[in-house]
Order: sequence, then C-alpha cells, then structure tokens
Amino acid sequence: MSSLAKSENQQLRLDGKVAAIAGGTQGIGAATGIRFAQAGASVYVIGRDEARGASVVQELKNAAGQHSQGKTFEFIKADLSLVSGIKQVAKTLEEKAGPKGISYLVQTQGKPPNGKFGLNSEGHESHFAIQLLSRFALSYLLAESGTLKEAVINVCAPSGPGGTPPDAEDLEMIQANEKGQFGIIKCATRDSNVMDAVTSQFNTIYNPKGIKAYHIYPGFVATNALSNAGLPYPIVVLGGLFAPLLARTIGNTPTSYAEIPVYLAGNPKSRALGLEFSNEKLKPMKPSWLDEQPAKSKLVWDKLVGMVQQK
Repeated sequence: MSSLAKSENQQLRLDGKVAAIAGGTQGIGAATGIRFAQAGASVYVIGRDEARGASVVQELKNAAGQHSQGKTFEFIKADLSLVSGIKQVAKTLEEKAGPKGISYLVQTQGKPPNGKFGLNSEGHESHFAIQLLSRFALSYLLAESGTLKEAVINVCAPSGPGGTPPDAEDLEMIQANEKGQFGIIKCATRDSNVMDAVTSQFNTIYNPKGIKAYHIYPGFVATNALSNAGLPYPIVVLGGLFAPLLARTIGNTPTSYAEIPVYLAGNPKSRALGLEFSNEKLKPMKPSWLDEQPAKSKLVWDKLVGMVQQK
C-alpha cells in the first residue's frame, strides 16, 4: 500500500462528487467504490451481475453511513465486452448524472490474458474487447460528451520505461494469432503498451480541459482475477493458497489498494506529481517511447476511435 495515499485520504471529503466504477461488482472495483462512498461521493457501479451489483450497492450505503442522505448509490447493468453495450452505459451515465456529470471514472473491468484467442459477436477479439477497447471507449465517449469532469483511472499495468509502441495495424493480434504468436505474455505486453498509448493521448487531448488520465499498476492484490481469467487449474490453486500471505506482505487486499485510485482521482495534490503512469507504491513508471514517438500514440488512438465509431 502507498502510505502517502492512505495518509492523504484520512481527511478526504468528496461530498458533491460522483464516481463511476466499471467492473465495480467485485475485487478492486467494489473496494474502490466503497472507499469513495466513505469519503462522501455518490457512486455508480457498472457490471454484469445484478446480484453482486445489489450487494455492493448495499455496502456503499453502509459505508456512507450518516452521510448517505442525498447521495446516489446505484448499479448499472452493462455488457462492456461489446461496443454497443459501452455506448449504452455511456448514454445511461450521461442521462443519470445530468449537467453535474461524472467526476471520476475508475476502470477495473477485464482480467489477465489466458492465451486463448476468440472473437465476440461484434467480431472483436474477446480479451482485447473487454480489457482495452472498453476502457478506451467508455472514457472517450464520456469525455467527448462532457460528462466526465475530472479524472479517469485505468487499473491495468503500465509497461514501464522499457515499453515499446504497440503494432497499431494489429491491435487485436489477429495477424499474430494466424502466425501462432498469440500467447499470454505477448497479450499482456500488448495490453500494457496499448493502455500506455491511450493514456498519453487522452492527456494530450483532454488534460487542457481539466481531465487527467492515469494508468496504474496494482501489483499483487488478493482477488479472484486468476480464476476469472480461466487460467490453468494449478495456477488458480497456487494463487488461492498464497494470495493471503502475499497480500499481507508484498501485496494488497482490495481494501488497502483502493486508497490509491481514490487518492489519484479525488486529491488535487496528486495532479502535479507526475503519477499518470505509476505502480502500487506510487512510483512513476512512464514508458520513454511516449515522449520520443508521440505520433505512434495518436495512431493507436485513431484506430480505436474508428472501432468505436463504426459500430
């Protein structure tokens, strides 16, 4: 956990602010929503599972306690694996939030790659669609409509100084799959590099309008991410055995990690610290290629815009 984030959040009050949490029905997303509610913000939880959504909404109300009056805590059911579903939830948020808008968008949807290639009903590679396209599309649509006001936090590992530009002509790795080069490591590398490009270009366009984007690495957080990803059973079992120990030593629980996205989004002091790309200890890890080859970030951005607009 970052001691800075926890310390700065102790007196944080976000009354009047509104947070939307994509992937907010479990793990990091649910914990982050609860931490926002504790600080006084209204919270929209976005996910697929209505039962989990209802449970989290009740936790939000409990967390807000005596400050819950006049606040909104609501679950929005959505399929973020489809562009059509993303457009629908963006429209719903715009209508529900009204002129006040959404102060903070936190995106935790998706899961680690499992190395399996497949296409969804819209023809997009399934992992790419939820892990990358949904994160880009929801933040892009909300920013373009004027609904998003202050910050978007993408919890998805930056590549660090050694990162490289992604192949903008094969973002979904369809050609790579045809060559037998679609695997867990290559997908994870692609995921990091694409989100680096998206974060950089988002800040180029929207930071002058007062909206900051962050791409943050969670490190090890004790969640169900491994089992949700459909990884081999032995990996899931080992993860379950060692997760509690790792969370207490080198990692985080969802509750302890939630301090970081709340700090970055809700604390104005964080905006000037250069933490747009950072890890679970709030150490900067910006890839050097973003400054050296900015045109490549724009190329990735333009490709993703095209995917959103053609549906």
